[in-house]
Amino acid sequence: MINTTIFMNMRLTEEEKKELMSKYSGDTSDELLNHLKRHFPVTEIKYDWMVEPVLFIQVDDKSRLVKNNKKYLVGVIYNLVENDWISLGEKKIRRTIKKYLDGIQ
Repeated sequence: MINTTIFMNMRLTEEEKKELMSKYSGDTSDELLNHLKRHFPVTEIKYDWMVEPVLFIQVDDKSRLVKNNKKYLVGVIYNLVENDWISLGEKKIRRTIKKYLDGIQ
């Protein structure tokens, strides 16, 4: 049996949220983070025999594996959004993308 859902918000414990917020405090954009949540949805696939679900992110009309793929995804997503968010600067855009990816893992 397959269970497929699309996440609209991040599922983290309170302690994980605090750790994530302290890791990326001051160097990210809330507006860009909201944009990423809306335009790059995450899909979870879980079979009955699986211990943890497999997460995919929809990037450029393709499903990409999230686990162990962070560096590649940051580069691909950055190339897609950089022209619209150039005023933030490269460092802030990349850190916001990393924050989003860390939040869905």
